[in-house]
This record gives sequence, structure tokens and C-alpha cells, in this order.
Amino acid sequence: MRLLQKGIWREKLAVADLLERKGCNEFTLLEDQLSVGSRLFEIWWYVYEGQNHILAKGKQHPNQLYFFLLEPGDLFAVDDFRIYLETGELKHPVAVRYKKNGK
Repeated sequence: MRLLQKGIWREKLAVADLLERKGCNEFTLLEDQLSVGSRLFEIWWYVYEGQNHILAKGKQHPNQLYFFLLEPGDLFAVDDFRIYLETGELKHPVAVRYKKNGK
């Protein structure tokens, strides 16, 4: 998982509308009220150009936006974003893939 971009959005923002305008037809709200310190965030999963992404949107105006790319094998839990904000580091939990017969 890696951070693609972060920034501030000063206009009113509906994430579903933004994703649809970008051509994303697969997306879902994972968490509506993630509390990190005194800030609240929405956490969204979406597919863009065939790749999985996470968007974290601050609920206070102006909105903070964080865009993450989930690379093949990456796992994501909502608390991963909290850890990122608290430590400044991304954790890299990766799915373990086994071949046939458990090897």
C-alpha cells in the first residue's frame, strides 16, 4: 500500500459523485465516522483503472483527502489509516499465498 496523493479540497465534496465522474463504477463506503484525535474521516474503497484504492476524506471543512493505492496482495483495515495519521508510516500487511498442499 502506498500513498498516491494528499491534499485539501475547499469546495463541497460528495465522494460518490467524484468517483463516478472519474469513471469508477465499483466503490463502497467502508467507514463513515472514523475518529482520529479530534478529526473525523470517511474511508472509501474504490477501483480505478483496474486497481484497488482507498480514499480517506476528512469530514471537517475544508476536507482533507488521502488517496492510497493497494498493490496486489495488500490487505487494508480501517485502523491502518488511523495508524498512518498517528505515526506517519504505512503498515504493509500482505496476504500470504500458499501453493497446493500447503507449501
